[in-house]
Amino acid sequence: EGSWQAILDQVVPAVVALQVTAVRSFQDDCAGAHGGTGFVVDCDKGLMLTNRHVCTCGPERTTATFVGCPAMEEVSCSIAYVDPVHDFAILKFDPEQLRQTPKAEIALDPTGCRVGEEVRVVGNDSLEKLQILSGTVARIDRNPPDLAGDYHDENTFYVLASSGTRGGSSGS
Repeated sequence: EGSWQAILDQVVPAVVALQVTAVRSFQDDCAGAHGGTGFVVDCDKGLMLTNRHVCTCGPERTTATFVGCPAMEEVSCSIAYVDPVHDFAILKFDPEQLRQTPKAEIALDPTGCRVGEEVRVVGNDSLEKLQILSGTVARIDRNPPDLAGDYHDENTFYVLASSGTRGGSSGS
């Protein structure tokens, strides 16, 4: 457990609770308030990764609260990219707005996943700001979504992890 603590100490400052208000319905999203999790992937450029269904793809107002730090600083975000097919989005924030939050980012390493490997889901589970839950990588060969038309999603890496998460963990 000591090694988990060292890893968590490094990554938790990069985790944010997202509060998204979709100001009107757009494509397959509904107007209203959404909550979820995101994490910083580039602290110098101010880029966060989350799920597409958390941030919406239409007009919105989004704030991110750095829940892994005692200061709980909040910044405004804008959508930098929403993937039209896959459930991910990149948000942009101004890193200069953070005064007390240490610079931290989480490197992406999808090839590092192994079936049966123990993982920690760090996020905004049940919209409770920050929770850390145990899980296990269940599959690394999950089938991509079956899409209409001639689009083939053959170059996407899907991982399935089992954990006891509930609403708000999307984006963890």
